Amino acid sequence: MRGLWGRARQRRKPLVVLMAVVGIAGAVLATRDSGGGHLAANQAQLRKACDGTLPYGDLERLVRDERPGKLREHGTMLAPGQESRSLLDCSLSWGDGYGVTVHAEALVSDVPQAIETRDLLEPAGGHGTFVAPGTTGQYGERGAWLVTDCLGGLGGRVRPTTDLYVTARVTDGTGGAEVAAHADEAMSRSGKPDRATALLGFRTAVQVANVLTKAQHCGSGPLTMPKTVVDTDETHGAPGRALRKCEWIDGSSLPGIASGAWTTLGDLQESTGLSACAGEWDAEKNAGERPRPKEWQVTEVEAASWSGVLGRSAYDSYERAGHVPGWGARQGESPSEAGAGADSGADADRGVRQEDRVSSYAGRPQLALWARSVCGGRTTYHRVAVLPEIQLGDGETAVISGKDRTRLSTTARTVLDRYLDAEDGWPVSADCRDTKVLGEVEQWH
Repeated sequence: MRGLWGRARQRRKPLVVLMAVVGIAGAVLATRDSGGGHLAANQAQLRKACDGTLPYGDLERLVRDERPGKLREHGTMLAPGQESRSLLDCSLSWGDGYGVTVHAEALVSDVPQAIETRDLLEPAGGHGTFVAPGTTGQYGERGAWLVTDCLGGLGGRVRPTTDLYVTARVTDGTGGAEVAAHADEAMSRSGKPDRATALLGFRTAVQVANVLTKAQHCGSGPLTMPKTVVDTDETHGAPGRALRKCEWIDGSSLPGIASGAWTTLGDLQESTGLSACAGEWDAEKNAGERPRPKEWQVTEVEAASWSGVLGRSAYDSYERAGHVPGWGARQGESPSEAGAGADSGADADRGVRQEDRVSSYAGRPQLALWARSVCGGRTTYHRVAVLPEIQLGDGETAVISGKDRTRLSTTARTVLDRYLDAEDGWPVSADCRDTKVLGEVEQWH
């Protein structure tokens, strides 16, 4: 009996070992299954999604394993016969707030972003955001956006165009699924995204733009892939202060503005398509050195330029507020036609009017002067503005005399000339030629 029992025990040992191995394998399989086991499939999906336009190396770390990726995409790049304004609309998500959304369109109307002078100098309403130097765009509520050229033309559904607009928003799970579903509200609550998220958004937008322009045989070179972004928030070291391109705003050498120390601010996009500068008489630096400027003396200066579709978009934006020369011209006139005769009309008007009333409800009084050039082969609009010293309480009204009005006009023209001719300024670097002054706008009515 002992021999038989002993043999039975020996036969059971391999069986126990086999059961243990099966148990371990089962535990491994169970562990993998609890994670979802979708990583490889989701990575392969990322490579092919959005017509292969996404930067896989940048986005790979966002791919999740727990569930299959959800892909939604359409656009004329995917289906050339499809009726769509978009070249590409695509979103890919992996749950828990991880995902990427991109949009690209051939612009046949204005840029769907605010690009007036103050929008360039104080993005996000002064709360700050990020820009990628060398890329024409910013980080906004839709993520990173940019505008680039397609000199050979893009196949728009309405009419051919040479302007490409791209947005890209990336969410990395911060705050969970709510961030992905309500990214706009999340940004407005926090002020702006973190630097890494903004950079990822810009890199994605640039990659999409480069793939599309190559596929469209644009004849334009690729955009440089950004390696860093710059925080535009003035509380973070004021990176836009004292830029070389804005040094022409100088209280000691620019006639007509208040003398003394001035603080300058410029946009940080380093774009070939737009630029902006502003200067302000510095009360703190001038304290004890210079008396406070007299009323109607110029204490702030602005200058901006926009080329191509950006110029048209900026002009249209100001026109909607009635802040362009020749505003109210007959429907169908182009911006250049509307402003062509405004200069002589303004001169005649100044010869008749001896004084004008300025209400506090009209906003900060300023006199703007518009001009048009050809810069880098593209039609470009320039706008300079001079803002005088004036103290108005709510409901109060001030009077500007004919002499003060004439001085503002002279100063505005001086500012325009200095801006266009500044050696380190944007107009010179953009090779602006054939400049035509379009007229003035009194922004105090």
